[in-house]
Amino acid sequence: MSTILASGLPSVVRSAPAVYASRTCRETLRVMFQHPESKCIVVCNSVNEPVGLLMCERFFLKATGRLGMDHFYRESITKLMNCKPLITDISASPDNVRAEAMNRPEPMRNDCIIITSNGKFAGVVYPSDLPQPE
Repeated sequence: MSTILASGLPSVVRSAPAVYASRTCRETLRVMFQHPESKCIVVCNSVNEPVGLLMCERFFLKATGRLGMDHFYRESITKLMNCKPLITDISASPDNVRAEAMNRPEPMRNDCIIITSNGKFAGVVYPSDLPQPE
């Protein structure tokens, strides 16, 4: 039996930077560069409830895309975030979370999973950290 099954999601939750939904892409890009170890940025509302997700690699590619940085910098981060990320409570079963993650559309299967505690942002889990089916 693996330790993740014994101790649940809390044993694999990682920290991740969060920004408010009112931020611009420029402000969010700064946060991304301040946290180069993170694969994602969670977008939260004013009471720390997650409302969206940015995967850093995709976000950076959009930021350096052909529309030009000037246009991009002024945009609200809500225009680029995934508005329907996988969000689950920290008490959820890792097996159930993994099944939900694998049910997402192919391009999103490796996106981080947002973890909440009492509805508030608590961290993220990478799909690769979840137990593989036996």
